[in-house]
Amino acid sequence: MLYEARPGTPGESRLEALGLDIPTIHEVLHYGDAEQATYTVLDAPGAGEYARWSRHVRRLSERLIPRGWERINPDNQPTLVHPDRRHCVVVASGTGATGRHYAAPTTKNPKGRTIQAAVQSNAALALLALHDVAPELASLRETWMLLTFVNIDGQIQSEVSLPNAMEGEQISSWRDRILIPTLDPSVGPDHANEEPPDYDFDIVRK
Repeated sequence: MLYEARPGTPGESRLEALGLDIPTIHEVLHYGDAEQATYTVLDAPGAGEYARWSRHVRRLSERLIPRGWERINPDNQPTLVHPDRRHCVVVASGTGATGRHYAAPTTKNPKGRTIQAAVQSNAALALLALHDVAPELASLRETWMLLTFVNIDGQIQSEVSLPNAMEGEQISSWRDRILIPTLDPSVGPDHANEEPPDYDFDIVRK
């Protein structure tokens, strides 16, 4: 099912039912963009985008752990587990269809054994033997993904979605998608809706 997470919509309610919200996700995206901006062409190829993803993981962890979430790293895959242990969230880069209702995204990079097992579990395609699933994930029922994509205008598209199929090592199908409003990182997180100051004095030319 496709949702658009805008204030007062079923999409926003669906997102909140997962323990997430638009301001938190937008803040995470801002932090990632600020981190990536510190890299130049003189850094190793791909270093900036890796740093963006890493900061997404870190900031989302910093925001959710105080709310009772747990951070685990099965097979070195950073994963945030909801307090009720029924679902978890993984951060990943998506393709240009991320956050767009008219197309279905895929993950940008290949996914390893842990994610493949999680997708199988989401889709109920098979009963996985205990040795096929990382012990930390054994009790989880759903693995959601926060997908992100930076478009040609520098805006950040994102969604929180539940994968249910893979083609090779790429996730290709989604059972539920919650589209997050596109973020313009040039508008700071604390000043997006702030009115300009109203100074109560006269300016006199010298």
